[in-house]
Amino acid sequence: LRSQPPAVDESTLVVGGFISSIDDSVQPYALVLPSHYENTSPRRLDVWLHGRGDTKLEVAFLTERMTKVGPCAPVDTIVLHPFGRHCNAFKFAGETDVFESLGHVRKLLNVDPNRIAIRGFSMGGAGCWHLAAHHPTQWFAANPGAGFVDTIVYQQWTDKMPFALTDARAKTMKLYDVLPWTANLQNTYLIAYSGEIDKQRQAADRVLQEGKKLGFDWDYVIGKGMGHKIDAPSRDIIDTKLAAKSSEPTESPRRSIDFRTYTLRYAQADWLTITGLVQHWSAGHVNARMRDNGTLVLKTDGVTHLRMDFADSQWGDQQEVALDIDGERFYVADAEKEPGLQCDLVREQQWTQWVGDDSTELRKRPGLQGPIDDAFQERFVFVVPSRPAAHGVVQRWMNRELAYAQDRWRRLMRGNVRVVKDVDLTDEQIATNHLVCFGDFVSNRYLNKVAGGLPLQWTRDELKLGDRSFDPATHAAVFCFPNPKNPARYLVVNSGMTFREFSNVSNSRQIAMLPDWAVLKVDDDQDRSIFAGEIAAEGFFDESWQLPTP
Repeated sequence: LRSQPPAVDESTLVVGGFISSIDDSVQPYALVLPSHYENTSPRRLDVWLHGRGDTKLEVAFLTERMTKVGPCAPVDTIVLHPFGRHCNAFKFAGETDVFESLGHVRKLLNVDPNRIAIRGFSMGGAGCWHLAAHHPTQWFAANPGAGFVDTIVYQQWTDKMPFALTDARAKTMKLYDVLPWTANLQNTYLIAYSGEIDKQRQAADRVLQEGKKLGFDWDYVIGKGMGHKIDAPSRDIIDTKLAAKSSEPTESPRRSIDFRTYTLRYAQADWLTITGLVQHWSAGHVNARMRDNGTLVLKTDGVTHLRMDFADSQWGDQQEVALDIDGERFYVADAEKEPGLQCDLVREQQWTQWVGDDSTELRKRPGLQGPIDDAFQERFVFVVPSRPAAHGVVQRWMNRELAYAQDRWRRLMRGNVRVVKDVDLTDEQIATNHLVCFGDFVSNRYLNKVAGGLPLQWTRDELKLGDRSFDPATHAAVFCFPNPKNPARYLVVNSGMTFREFSNVSNSRQIAMLPDWAVLKVDDDQDRSIFAGEIAAEGFFDESWQLPTP
């Protein structure tokens, strides 16, 4: 950490950084410490997400944060400014960095875990909407300003799409579109802001309108006469309301949770985690509440597996707890040695408590559910082939895509991809990384080794997925799948991040452009600004990582 000494009664500006668990890069962040700060008692912390700045890279970010307090400096509050991999609306690796920077700061400073807010404006407002809707119980409050809450409406594509909106792409839109997740915002305190004449006012207007349809009414501050800016009177109103909310006592454990998800990437709300869905991209919903007598009452829809973990509150430690789940009543016992009740539930014909290790079961679970882009939110390594591919056109395409993926990560995600040759891959790397393998099953020795455990056949003469066959001389497979040698990590084949040059116009275009798998036609002379090749087929694996039957 490095700080600028404050003047009397002024905030202290601090810059620092952490080593990313994703790619070992050093990622910066900044802090604003309140005047007369002493690290003795727990303090409220507000995470402030910055707006878009195409040229505001690391040096410019750090310079500004060492010289300007910024738009957010509440009384007696620490403010964290994550860099967030520069300019991606705090999605993908940018999202991971928000939580890693927060974790790093919590090791250094005395932060009250029950008084952490998420805030932001413009691109940062978009990031705030996303992080509040997907992680609602992480924050005592959420304060998004402007930004965007979807891709199609914000980009004005409702009349004409720039690419075919296939069923798979319509589903992946749900990953970052906020509207389907609106109900989750009832699990935090929401106070939105818009300038009265700001075009980006549509973000808050649309979410709050959706909330009213669902029966929710949230605070909404509108800056009179304001365009794309927060005015001082509105800031004062917001700060006053947040200060009042932060002073309220914290309920522990939380007595009610109403949470829904479309993907197990976003699966947790406080002590409740959805660990299995009936079908990804269809809503899984749990309403959970605790009666005064200690009975837990859960109503579920679209859910097959659940976990309850009361370690933080230490509630229900070493005792049987009465459970009423979808009208089925039975007692559950503490199954682990951690403080509080830990309990796993599975539904087959009926709900039962699961005790044991189901990690060998091949199924989609949190952090291992796709789509392809999901692998780049955690630690990964590129595994490059030591032999040529079976066909020259495919080899040239793979060479281009390998170089492109590395350059794209360096430019957009501000780090260097770690690369290993297939013959040099170690057991430790297999155990701790998602493996991103380039090549076919001839050229990449690791792919050749695990080919029998993968859901396709790919030889010199055949490329086959399920009952569909493609010419291997002009087609390549891209997909994510549990690594047969370590099913707790992904194996990704022939793909980096799937949003390409077409997305550079707007952060709202930085979305998952491919599902779990695709077969691409890879002719040499193609426009590759939207996709890496012509999409011959694409889709999702089912909840057991199998190709769905037609």
